[in-house]
Amino acid sequence: MLTELLDTNVFNFLLVFTRMGAGMMWMPGLSGQLIPERFRLLLAVAITLVILPVVSGMLPPVPGDPGRLFLLILGEATVGLFIGVVVQMLMVSLNLAATFIGFQVGLTNALVFDPVVEQQSSLLTGFMSNLAVVVMFATGMHHLMIETLVDSYRLFTPGQALPVGDLVLVAAQALDDGFTLGVRLAAPLVVFGLVFYTALGLISKLAPQIPVFLVALPLQIIFGLSLLMMSLATMMALFLRSFEDGLIRFLSPG
Repeated sequence: MLTELLDTNVFNFLLVFTRMGAGMMWMPGLSGQLIPERFRLLLAVAITLVILPVVSGMLPPVPGDPGRLFLLILGEATVGLFIGVVVQMLMVSLNLAATFIGFQVGLTNALVFDPVVEQQSSLLTGFMSNLAVVVMFATGMHHLMIETLVDSYRLFTPGQALPVGDLVLVAAQALDDGFTLGVRLAAPLVVFGLVFYTALGLISKLAPQIPVFLVALPLQIIFGLSLLMMSLATMMALFLRSFEDGLIRFLSPG
């Protein structure tokens, strides 16, 4: 009896840890290589221990067949990875907006290492990605990300078949929303670029002897960055609202 109880508790812990660990490996702010793997592991273990009594009633019994056990663990890892990937897709809007803004401001070729995406990116992309992560943690949005993983047990019960069609639809919708929001966030700078380049074209026609584009490059950077700083707070507010709406769809109404 004691052996069966211990086996069940260990099985439940590993099952919950699989979903939590897989999801947190992709969460913004926790998935970067600057975060030690030991810290992420301990955080996943701590969250698993906290939520295990809450979700233990939803977990299936220990399967006697190794094949069923493998499929069960694979399903839990898939759900965790799916939620983590969808959360990353919600960040696409910032990368797209920063790319558009970089073209308008003239800082596309200024590259820095972005710890969020773990690769080199443009200066503005790295700045906005890191700023978004800081704002998310400052506003407590990381709690909502963890709550999304916990509440996923109400949507995806362990041991049941995954709705693959619905998962693909949700991922595609999240990606579509991210691109739409990215265009909206970059709209002020896109309008600025159109007006600025149109004015430069007219000036170059009126005074062809002046190297207009060479002279205007510092002005383009100064005016573009000034407009970005004035609209940055509104951009972050719109992004956080969209990010929260994207996570709320995974939460149960109760």
